[in-house]
Amino acid sequence: MVITLHRGWVALGGLAAGIAFAALVFWASAPLDIAAKVHSTAAPTNAPVLSSIQTGAREVALTFDDGPDPQNTPAILRLLREHHAKATFFVLGSQAEKFPGLVEAIARDGEEVESHSMSHRNLAGLRPSRVSYELTSTAGLIHELTGADPHFFRPPYGSLSPTVLRAAARLHETVTLWTIDTRDWTGRSAAAITSTVLAQLRPGAIILMHDGGGPRGRTIKALQSILVALSQRGYRAVTLQTLVRDAVGQTAAAPSSP
Repeated sequence: MVITLHRGWVALGGLAAGIAFAALVFWASAPLDIAAKVHSTAAPTNAPVLSSIQTGAREVALTFDDGPDPQNTPAILRLLREHHAKATFFVLGSQAEKFPGLVEAIARDGEEVESHSMSHRNLAGLRPSRVSYELTSTAGLIHELTGADPHFFRPPYGSLSPTVLRAAARLHETVTLWTIDTRDWTGRSAAAITSTVLAQLRPGAIILMHDGGGPRGRTIKALQSILVALSQRGYRAVTLQTLVRDAVGQTAAAPSSP
């Protein structure tokens, strides 16, 4: 298992020790930079950005941003249940405040609830106090509604700065981007969204879609096709935490080289 990161540190709460172990096992032979270290209170500015996990397991992480939404999110949850699939929802604090029952429904279905900031502003241009508010308040809402702290944080627009990285690290949240960007927010057809995913599909991919921010009928239609195709190709759609843990488990079980 190889975790694809930028340089630096990783903070995954309870997952950090396992990831650190995996990094140590593969450090000598890995073709990619997989340096992973347990969270430091004095968070460095070069904290990592998770974009994919290289694993032998045919698993991918479906992720949905900008929700929850009263029309889109329930429809996506129904499809996930029908196909016995799991996903990760990067929720906005402002939406969670409006629709707390939907956040609870996501968690109740066994899906993963993670942070996408409070207001979807470009955090890279904000003062440290505002950035801290955006992450801390959203984390607090998620904990209040689900009983669990977020492990991952996806910055709006994928926009990063040292201040953003430090704020996420202080909360033990790993900054997470994506492997496959469906660009569903542009109004692309369901066929184009599906084609993008299937053309780039590989084990450990993190797939970016949206359940909020506007009408997502095409995303929902594409999701139906994507879930069918994943099953036909022998893939499982799992949460980000499951994707990481399964990959770490493979590493721990792998025999060492003589």
